[in-house]
Amino acid sequence: MKWFKHLLSRINRPTPYNQLPPEKVRAALVKNPWARKQIIKFSLDEYEINPYYASVINNLGLHTLGPSPNLIGLSKNKQFNDAVEDEYSNWVSDNSVGFAFRKMREMAALTGLGVGIPFKKTYTLNPVELSYKVFGTHNLKTPVDADPSDRIIDGIQYDSNWEPERFFLVDQDKEYLHVPYTANDTKEYTVEECVYWSRGYSDGRMSPIPECTAAFQTYPFIRRFLQAVVEGEEMKASHPMALEVDATVYSVANKRDPPKGQFNYEPRTIKTLPPGTKLTGMPPGMSGTEQTRLIRLFASACALTVNMPANIALADSADSNMSSAQVDIQPWANKIAVDRFDLEPTIRRVFREWYSLALLRDGVFNQASMLRRTFPQTFPHTYVYVDIHSHPDPTKRANARAIDLKSGATTLAHIYSQLGLNGRRQLEKGAELLGLSVEDYQQLLISNWGNIHDNSAQSSREDEDEGSRVRDRT
Repeated sequence: MKWFKHLLSRINRPTPYNQLPPEKVRAALVKNPWARKQIIKFSLDEYEINPYYASVINNLGLHTLGPSPNLIGLSKNKQFNDAVEDEYSNWVSDNSVGFAFRKMREMAALTGLGVGIPFKKTYTLNPVELSYKVFGTHNLKTPVDADPSDRIIDGIQYDSNWEPERFFLVDQDKEYLHVPYTANDTKEYTVEECVYWSRGYSDGRMSPIPECTAAFQTYPFIRRFLQAVVEGEEMKASHPMALEVDATVYSVANKRDPPKGQFNYEPRTIKTLPPGTKLTGMPPGMSGTEQTRLIRLFASACALTVNMPANIALADSADSNMSSAQVDIQPWANKIAVDRFDLEPTIRRVFREWYSLALLRDGVFNQASMLRRTFPQTFPHTYVYVDIHSHPDPTKRANARAIDLKSGATTLAHIYSQLGLNGRRQLEKGAELLGLSVEDYQQLLISNWGNIHDNSAQSSREDEDEGSRVRDRT
């Protein structure tokens, strides 16, 4: 147990636990609840006081989900698709469901697990009053009367396959209100009653720990370094000077001790330095460029654990250009695509709960009320998100789309989906405005985008010719 006590002391102290072998740290986090609680507490504290860590966690939620995944109906009945898409979008907006999605992703990164508990939203304009409150691993608690054979670990009960079966959350009524004491101060929720998401799987069992645990050892160094930088700059701003002692005057051979404390002057004397001393300036220490590089190195360590580029984590693109940004953001775009794919089953469960309630509520699907009872019990659909991996130059984006459309490498529906839009609805609206059919409107767009590409290419050639003439004249 000596190494484990050392682990906890290193977590609680402002120094990292990098002296431990990595396999022992991982084993402690997976198998020992006390170590996991300390790591989760450290993660929550860093989120409150460390802007670099807060930026990484917030960007995970914002970039992965955006405002909210946009639902696209895949039913053969167009009226069904339009009705469900509109009502679902209204419900997500009215009941802050998009915020719950983002919070679940952030809590999964912050504490290792995000649990969404459904509740009846009191003040809402939507006929479906369903909404979700999100909790993390720190809100879970094992009941005091639990038996070891119950397979309850850190407030999570597992089945025979070690899959989550129930969650036990701290009862807020008993935590914040003065209620009579009872042995059990938790509320029980089955996995069918809530939604959850986590990446903390180890040895075939969900064991929630923060996603950026590998980088936690650097954050105490960041705080200490920044404090030293601030104190050093304050000292240099006050023109600090030091008293330099002449070694030939104050030496062992002369038997003279170096001056200490305050030098007492005689009355009416000219104030000078003590014999054998002179004033000298303090060394400047580390340069500003070196300080900036070291801070970026430290702060990028946490972003590295989730493949986030440093310019996004630090909100600083001073040393970035278009080419390097494209290279840096590719791993981050892949990470976001993987998270969206893994999160979709949870989002589909939320849709299923809403859809089952919407079919029973009056006032939903008003534009198709005569067909409400004929809606299918399971509605085929998919989701689209805003593509974060695109070139910052709008002209180059338009040219690339035009080339792909002319070559058949993409479709208008796919381009709209990359923008997080419903391609079918966008094409229908555009065709309606021009009084065209959807097919004619598509051909018009493709031809216009081809003209844009041709005109842009011609303009580029003209710019190159003009540049050549200017260079020749020069």
